[in-house]
Parts: sequence; C-alpha cells; structure tokens
Amino acid sequence: MNRTFRRLFADHPREVGETYGHHLLTAGRFGFRLARLSGIAFLHALVPGVCKTTVSDEIRRMAADLGGRAEEARDTRMRQAGVWDPGL
Repeated sequence: MNRTFRRLFADHPREVGETYGHHLLTAGRFGFRLARLSGIAFLHALVPGVCKTTVSDEIRRMAADLGGRAEEARDTRMRQAGVWDPGL
C-alpha cells in the first residue's frame, strides 16, 4: 500500500522538483486554463470570426510555461532506473 501511495502521490511531483501541494496548484491551474480554452474553442467553432487565435496563442504560452518539466521528469526516471547517461 505504501508503494502504491508513493507512486500515485509523491513520485511524479518529486520528478519535476515539486512538493505534492505545489504540483496540485500548478496542475490545477493548467486544468482550469484548459477548461476555459475548451469553451473558447467551442465558441470559435460556432462563430469563426471570434477568438481567432486565442486558443493557439494560449497553448503556446502554456507550453512555454511548462518548459522542460516533461524532460526533467523523464531524466529523473532514467537516473533512478540506472540507465541515465549524461553523455547521450
């Protein structure tokens, strides 16, 4: 049970250098932004003349905000598995 708990709640936040609480806030903020963008995308689908670039512009900003978080998480998992080679 402890291993499952750690895998579900602690491992990933640690991989990206965050506490559980910080990860909760960061991921939650992204979730709310995506929900808002979903509504804007549907509005644009109905009325193509509104919000022409809003969704794509915001997604680019979100990708920049995420930075190298996915890469850092992958590298952390590789190091922990003993297969990470900084020379690759």
